[in-house]
Amino acid sequence: MFKELEFRAMIFRNLKSMSKEIELLKINQLEIKNLQEEIKNDISEIKNILEGLNSKVEEGEDRISELEDRVEKNQPIRKPKGKKTIKKQEDSLRELWDNWKHNNICIIGIPKEEENEQGRECIRRNSDRQLP
Repeated sequence: MFKELEFRAMIFRNLKSMSKEIELLKINQLEIKNLQEEIKNDISEIKNILEGLNSKVEEGEDRISELEDRVEKNQPIRKPKGKKTIKKQEDSLRELWDNWKHNNICIIGIPKEEENEQGRECIRRNSDRQLP
């Protein structure tokens, strides 16, 4: 009988310690559930923020495409220039080049027969008048 009483006492002590452990497990389980709920709320909050950002990006892309369309409408269509227009521009460029070359002519030397003082003065006066 004595062994039976010891056995019952041991089982009773084990049940008490197990019930305490069960209570701790229940508390831990509730804490875990609360943390899971917080995580779910945080995730849904992050999703909302991302959706807002995505909508802003899409809105920006729409605005950019609208502006690109406006720019395309405002730019005139460039037609290829005809042969006559190109010829005119080439002639104009050639004329400008010839005028520029003409104005840049300088006297390098005086011929031997005009080497006297009067010839030099005449050349100096004429060159001063021609240069711009």
